Amino acid sequence: MTNLEPTVSHPRYRVLAEALREAVVAGEYPPGAQLPTEAELASRFGMSRGTVVKAIDTLVAEGIVIKRQGAGSFVALPALHRRSSRLMSFSETVNAQGRTASQKVLSYGPADKEEARAYGAHEPSMLLARMRYVDGVAATIHRSFIPERIIERLSAEKLGQLLKGNASLYAAFEDAGLSIGRGSEHVSARLATPVEAETLNIQLPAALMVVIRQSYDPEGNLIEAAEAVYLADYYTYDLELVRGTAHEVPHRLRIVLDNTNNKDQQEN
Repeated sequence: MTNLEPTVSHPRYRVLAEALREAVVAGEYPPGAQLPTEAELASRFGMSRGTVVKAIDTLVAEGIVIKRQGAGSFVALPALHRRSSRLMSFSETVNAQGRTASQKVLSYGPADKEEARAYGAHEPSMLLARMRYVDGVAATIHRSFIPERIIERLSAEKLGQLLKGNASLYAAFEDAGLSIGRGSEHVSARLATPVEAETLNIQLPAALMVVIRQSYDPEGNLIEAAEAVYLADYYTYDLELVRGTAHEVPHRLRIVLDNTNNKDQQEN
């Protein structure tokens, strides 16, 4: 970002916006990185604070930069697109988009019975909490309530790999001969708790997208109940809506909004 001289057709804020855009594309500021403060940019390039704000707002409008209250401006993370017609693990979803998924286990142990019931697990269960990453950037916290009868089906080797963060949960299920036939999801938004903010390294107040899912085998037995909290600027849920006859529309809406009849939907 050296040549920031304005032109007749490009005022100073647009020149700065273009320079910042090029720096992002070149990898000088990777996804999730914090940009210099408005005061630092104003001082570095001899611009007014208002000019810098206008340049950053231009990039915000383009979806390149996001602002977090009290924290600053950050390079936007590429949105993780999820489609309501697909039931995929987090790893499968990320890899399908040409990116790299990784994880770190935060905790594992017996789940509180009342909490497990609140998420749809009405039997003795284990709680597995994991931080999930996309291209090395923290994206979501997953809390999986897994019935003990399911855990007992996993081999010691596979469970060990899972607890070290070296295996996908869905892959572990499949290796144990467990088939996931369908799932249901509920998507909502809320503010992050202090613990979530600390874990995700974000400043409060911060908005989160929350996905609660129950996954079932073909006979309708619960395999996993899970809560996934995503940074709000990192999660995009794509729906396909059909407008047609009186018969077709309610049927399609039931599939899109309830998701209970889907054979393959998205999440972990």
